[in-house]
Amino acid sequence: MRPTVITLVMAALVITGCGGGGDTDSTPSGSPPSPATTSASGPQAVAIADFTYEPAQLTVPAGTTVEFTNEDSTPHTATSKESGAFETGSIEKGKTGTVTLDKPGTYAYYCAFHPFMKGTITVE
Repeated sequence: MRPTVITLVMAALVITGCGGGGDTDSTPSGSPPSPATTSASGPQAVAIADFTYEPAQLTVPAGTTVEFTNEDSTPHTATSKESGAFETGSIEKGKTGTVTLDKPGTYAYYCAFHPFMKGTITVE
């Protein structure tokens, strides 16, 4: 017995309906995304992909360890613009570099290999 057109259409509707409910962007078009904020003192993650840090702005409590994971095909760093504040060293593809931020303040950082890559961490 061959399925009817109605059966095929119904099956397609059921399958299509199963994939929804995920990514919705509540940021109005043209508005910058708000910085990621956390109240936990556990490790916080920053992904390095497509020559950007994600999130580019992060707010964490003092004492937080931030993990920078390189998902790009080339090495990167997370180097504080404030001399000596933090430096991950070279992070190879698929590897992670960490820094622990104890002192409150706002820290701008960049990639030493690709200075156009920029991010900010605010420590409260």
